[in-house]
Amino acid sequence: MGAGLLWFGWFGFNAGSALGANTIAVSAFIATHAAAATGGAVWAFLEWLFNGKPTVFGTITGSVAGLATVTPAAGFVSPIAGMAIGVIASFGLFRFCSLL
Repeated sequence: MGAGLLWFGWFGFNAGSALGANTIAVSAFIATHAAAATGGAVWAFLEWLFNGKPTVFGTITGSVAGLATVTPAAGFVSPIAGMAIGVIASFGLFRFCSLL
């Protein structure tokens, strides 16, 4: 529940930084969602690959990694670039957290 509230609040932060309901806000909203969703999915896949089963905590960690890393560029990247940011963030954090 906490992760869902955090994710929802991040939409307000990233999209609200556009200071209006315009195309930059929409782009930031979509890039934020894409990075978080992809980050969570990648972390779950990596846990499944290396540990045999994914965990909810790991998936949340990957999502938060995607949220945090897309924030500086949220209004200026495409959804595909947001997904790439989520993949890189989740993979990097998983690598450092599990010491692969």
